[in-house]
Amino acid sequence: MLLSHPLGDATQDMGHQPDWLLLCAVIVLLMQAGFMCVESGLVREKNSISVAVKNLADLLVSVASFWVIGFSIMFGSTVLGLFGVGLWLPDFASSDSLAAFFVFQAVFCGTATTIVSGAVAERMRFHGYLISCVCISALIYPIVGHWVWASGINGMSAGWLEALGFRDFAGSTVVHSVGGWAALASCIVIGPR
Repeated sequence: MLLSHPLGDATQDMGHQPDWLLLCAVIVLLMQAGFMCVESGLVREKNSISVAVKNLADLLVSVASFWVIGFSIMFGSTVLGLFGVGLWLPDFASSDSLAAFFVFQAVFCGTATTIVSGAVAERMRFHGYLISCVCISALIYPIVGHWVWASGINGMSAGWLEALGFRDFAGSTVVHSVGGWAALASCIVIGPR
Protein backbone atom coordinates (compact mmCIF):
# COMPACT_ATOMS: atom_id res chain seq x y z
CA MET A 1 0.00 0.00 0.00
CA LEU A 2 1.37 3.42 -0.95
CA LEU A 3 1.18 6.07 1.73
CA SER A 4 0.60 9.75 1.09
CA HIS A 5 2.90 10.60 3.97
CA PRO A 6 5.83 8.74 5.49
CA LEU A 7 3.83 8.45 8.71
CA GLY A 8 0.72 7.16 6.98
CA ASP A 9 -2.64 7.68 8.69
CA ALA A 10 -0.99 8.22 12.08
CA THR A 11 -0.46 11.88 11.21
CA GLN A 12 -4.14 12.53 10.69
CA ASP A 13 -4.86 13.08 14.37
CA MET A 14 -1.30 13.59 15.65
CA GLY A 15 -1.94 10.47 17.74
CA HIS A 16 1.43 8.93 16.95
CA GLN A 17 3.94 8.20 19.68
CA PRO A 18 6.63 10.87 20.07
CA ASP A 19 9.22 8.25 21.07
CA TRP A 20 8.69 6.31 17.85
CA LEU A 21 8.96 9.44 15.73
CA LEU A 22 12.14 10.52 17.48
CA LEU A 23 13.67 7.08 16.92
CA CYS A 24 12.82 7.36 13.22
CA ALA A 25 14.27 10.89 13.16
CA VAL A 26 17.55 9.64 14.65
CA ILE A 27 17.75 6.96 11.96
CA VAL A 28 17.20 9.58 9.24
CA LEU A 29 19.74 11.84 10.95
CA LEU A 30 22.33 9.08 10.56
CA MET A 31 22.06 9.65 6.80
CA GLN A 32 23.79 13.00 7.40
CA ALA A 33 26.84 11.17 8.75
CA GLY A 34 26.73 8.84 5.76
CA PHE A 35 26.59 11.75 3.31
CA MET A 36 29.50 13.39 5.12
CA CYS A 37 31.62 10.24 4.93
CA VAL A 38 30.86 9.63 1.25
CA GLU A 39 31.52 13.22 0.23
CA SER A 40 34.68 13.51 2.33
CA GLY A 41 36.00 10.34 0.71
CA LEU A 42 35.24 11.51 -2.82
CA VAL A 43 36.98 14.89 -2.68
CA ARG A 44 40.66 15.76 -2.61
CA GLU A 45 42.27 15.24 0.78
CA LYS A 46 42.81 18.96 1.33
CA ASN A 47 39.03 19.54 1.06
CA SER A 48 37.77 16.68 3.22
CA ILE A 49 37.48 18.76 6.41
CA SER A 50 35.69 21.62 4.64
CA VAL A 51 33.20 19.12 3.18
CA ALA A 52 32.57 17.71 6.67
CA VAL A 53 32.04 21.21 8.10
CA LYS A 54 29.75 22.07 5.18
CA ASN A 55 27.58 19.03 5.93
CA LEU A 56 27.27 19.94 9.61
CA ALA A 57 26.56 23.58 8.77
CA ASP A 58 23.88 22.73 6.23
CA LEU A 59 22.07 20.60 8.81
CA LEU A 60 22.08 23.44 11.34
CA VAL A 61 21.05 26.06 8.79
CA SER A 62 18.31 23.88 7.29
CA VAL A 63 16.75 23.00 10.66
CA ALA A 64 16.78 26.66 11.74
CA SER A 65 15.31 27.83 8.41
CA PHE A 66 12.68 25.11 8.51
CA TRP A 67 11.68 26.12 12.05
CA VAL A 68 11.49 29.85 11.26
CA ILE A 69 9.48 29.68 8.03
CA GLY A 70 9.53 26.27 6.32
CA PHE A 71 7.33 24.38 8.80
CA SER A 72 4.59 26.98 8.37
CA ILE A 73 4.80 26.86 4.58
CA MET A 74 4.69 23.07 4.63
CA PHE A 75 2.02 22.39 7.26
CA GLY A 76 0.17 25.66 7.82
CA SER A 77 -3.38 26.26 6.63
CA THR A 78 -3.33 25.88 2.88
CA VAL A 79 -3.67 28.75 0.44
CA LEU A 80 -5.19 27.26 -2.71
CA GLY A 81 -3.20 24.07 -2.08
CA LEU A 82 0.03 25.87 -2.99
CA PHE A 83 1.59 26.79 0.37
CA GLY A 84 0.68 27.00 4.03
CA VAL A 85 0.46 29.90 6.48
CA GLY A 86 -0.07 30.30 10.19
CA LEU A 87 2.57 28.23 12.00
CA TRP A 88 5.41 30.75 12.06
CA LEU A 89 8.10 30.02 14.67
CA PRO A 90 6.15 27.14 16.21
CA ASP A 91 6.32 26.64 19.99
CA PHE A 92 6.48 22.98 20.90
CA ALA A 93 6.27 23.31 24.69
CA SER A 94 2.62 22.30 24.82
CA SER A 95 2.77 19.25 22.56
CA ASP A 96 5.34 16.46 22.62
CA SER A 97 3.74 14.94 19.52
CA LEU A 98 4.07 18.16 17.55
CA ALA A 99 7.68 18.59 18.69
CA ALA A 100 8.54 15.04 17.62
CA PHE A 101 6.74 15.58 14.31
CA PHE A 102 8.78 18.74 13.72
CA VAL A 103 12.09 16.98 14.47
CA PHE A 104 11.11 14.15 12.12
CA GLN A 105 10.25 16.58 9.32
CA ALA A 106 13.30 18.78 9.99
CA VAL A 107 15.77 15.93 9.52
CA PHE A 108 14.11 15.08 6.20
CA CYS A 109 14.47 18.73 5.22
CA GLY A 110 18.15 18.51 6.16
CA THR A 111 18.50 15.39 4.04
CA ALA A 112 17.05 17.11 0.97
CA THR A 113 19.43 20.02 1.51
CA THR A 114 22.46 17.76 1.95
CA ILE A 115 21.85 16.02 -1.38
CA VAL A 116 22.95 19.26 -3.05
CA SER A 117 26.18 19.21 -1.07
CA GLY A 118 27.57 16.21 -2.92
CA ALA A 119 26.79 17.69 -6.31
CA VAL A 120 28.63 20.94 -5.62
CA ALA A 121 31.52 19.53 -3.58
CA GLU A 122 34.70 21.55 -4.23
CA ARG A 123 32.81 23.78 -6.66
CA MET A 124 30.87 26.26 -4.51
CA ARG A 125 31.97 28.77 -1.91
CA PHE A 126 30.86 28.11 1.66
CA HIS A 127 28.70 31.24 2.09
CA GLY A 128 27.02 30.68 -1.29
CA TYR A 129 26.25 27.12 -0.30
CA LEU A 130 24.69 28.28 2.99
CA ILE A 131 22.49 30.74 1.09
CA SER A 132 21.31 27.89 -1.13
CA CYS A 133 20.59 25.84 2.02
CA VAL A 134 18.33 28.60 3.33
CA CYS A 135 16.47 28.84 0.01
CA ILE A 136 15.94 25.09 -0.18
CA SER A 137 14.92 24.53 3.44
CA ALA A 138 12.82 27.67 3.94
CA LEU A 139 11.05 27.77 0.57
CA ILE A 140 11.61 25.09 -2.06
CA TYR A 141 11.36 21.93 0.06
CA PRO A 142 8.42 23.20 2.17
CA ILE A 143 6.42 24.29 -0.88
CA VAL A 144 6.79 20.92 -2.61
CA GLY A 145 6.15 19.23 0.74
CA HIS A 146 2.94 21.20 1.12
CA TRP A 147 1.74 20.09 -2.29
CA VAL A 148 2.08 16.45 -1.22
CA TRP A 149 1.90 16.27 2.61
CA ALA A 150 -0.09 19.35 3.69
CA SER A 151 -2.57 17.22 5.65
CA GLY A 152 0.23 15.82 7.82
CA ILE A 153 -0.84 17.63 10.98
CA ASN A 154 -4.56 18.18 10.92
CA GLY A 155 -5.77 16.03 8.04
CA MET A 156 -7.83 18.94 6.75
CA SER A 157 -5.54 21.02 4.54
CA ALA A 158 -4.58 19.21 1.35
CA GLY A 159 -1.98 20.40 -1.12
CA TRP A 160 -2.95 20.48 -4.77
CA LEU A 161 -1.11 17.26 -5.67
CA GLU A 162 -2.46 15.50 -2.59
CA ALA A 163 -5.99 16.59 -3.55
CA LEU A 164 -5.48 15.00 -6.98
CA GLY A 165 -4.58 11.70 -5.35
CA PHE A 166 -0.80 11.93 -5.69
CA ARG A 167 1.05 9.55 -3.39
CA ASP A 168 4.66 9.87 -2.33
CA PHE A 169 6.21 6.71 -0.95
CA ALA A 170 8.67 7.39 1.89
CA GLY A 171 9.77 10.77 0.63
CA SER A 172 10.93 9.68 -2.80
CA THR A 173 9.47 12.82 -4.39
CA VAL A 174 9.46 15.38 -1.63
CA VAL A 175 12.87 14.59 -0.13
CA HIS A 176 14.98 12.92 -2.80
CA SER A 177 13.55 14.47 -5.94
CA VAL A 178 13.65 18.00 -4.52
CA GLY A 179 17.25 17.46 -3.43
CA GLY A 180 18.15 16.01 -6.81
CA TRP A 181 16.51 18.79 -8.82
CA ALA A 182 18.11 21.44 -6.61
CA ALA A 183 21.48 19.72 -7.12
CA LEU A 184 20.98 19.67 -10.89
CA ALA A 185 19.99 23.35 -10.91
CA SER A 186 23.06 24.20 -8.82
CA CYS A 187 25.34 22.33 -11.24
CA ILE A 188 23.78 24.09 -14.22
CA VAL A 189 24.32 27.49 -12.58
CA ILE A 190 27.92 26.67 -11.58
CA GLY A 191 28.72 25.23 -15.00
CA PRO A 192 31.06 22.40 -16.03
CA ARG A 193 34.24 21.63 -14.12
